[in-house]
Amino acid sequence: MQRISGFGKASGLIVFAANRHVGRYGVSAAATAVTRSLSKQRALHTVSKGVLHIGKRCFSASSLISQSSNNNNNSNSVSERTCWRCQRKTSPSKLFCDNEKCAVIQPVGKNVNYFDVLMPGLPPTFAINVVDLRLNFLKLQQAVHPDSYSQREQIEHKLAETQSSWINHAYSTLKDPLSRAQYLLKLSGNEIAEEDQITDPDLLMEIMETREEIEMAKTEQEMAAIKQRNDEKIADVMYDLKVAFAVRHIDRAKLLTNKLQYLRRVAQAIHAWEPGKRVVISH
Repeated sequence: MQRISGFGKASGLIVFAANRHVGRYGVSAAATAVTRSLSKQRALHTVSKGVLHIGKRCFSASSLISQSSNNNNNSNSVSERTCWRCQRKTSPSKLFCDNEKCAVIQPVGKNVNYFDVLMPGLPPTFAINVVDLRLNFLKLQQAVHPDSYSQREQIEHKLAETQSSWINHAYSTLKDPLSRAQYLLKLSGNEIAEEDQITDPDLLMEIMETREEIEMAKTEQEMAAIKQRNDEKIADVMYDLKVAFAVRHIDRAKLLTNKLQYLRRVAQAIHAWEPGKRVVISH
């Protein structure tokens, strides 16, 4: 049985980044503020058979895992934490303890978002390098693959499973432009609800006209022309989303995300096209 002394918890590191004026969107609110607070509480605890003992309290692997499921991903800030084994301060966005002598796998950090882990050093943004994203994902996934922890303590294996699942979901979210935009809106507190309906009359008219175009198409050549126009619209919307998120024009970003979602559905209808077949494009 390993005996370790020292137990602590930490919280509070908030950073707001300033944004600059870009084109027609005007000047976004700019502020930089950093606050930090740290409190420590001493206790004697032990680790044995995958169970962490602190005084008379016991924490199983599942209780540590629950720290991850309770994370508030709507926050862009992260706070310091302590390693569950050596009790040294460690970064919430790191998968392992910063203490090289410990280096044990950690729970998913509280208030850590997908960008913190997969795109470290960069603020949440729509314009990302997907090649770097892929390379970072593969590196992290290899480091926490559960198979590598099959002979470790139960608590470490469970943490590896949680980290691996979280990283997989983070990657699938960020690699796709639509889900990335939706996630950015969620981080800003402007999540698009499933029941939200498109109310822009111009966009609604465009939906109806495109559906009729697809239904009336008779040849592959006609469909190829429709597909090209839709692909161009998607490219335009993605460019506008980069600008909207860059200047924190969230209302416009939300409208554009809705439009991108619709254009994706058009692309699906084009792919499923058959002559004379009724076309359904939900909105």
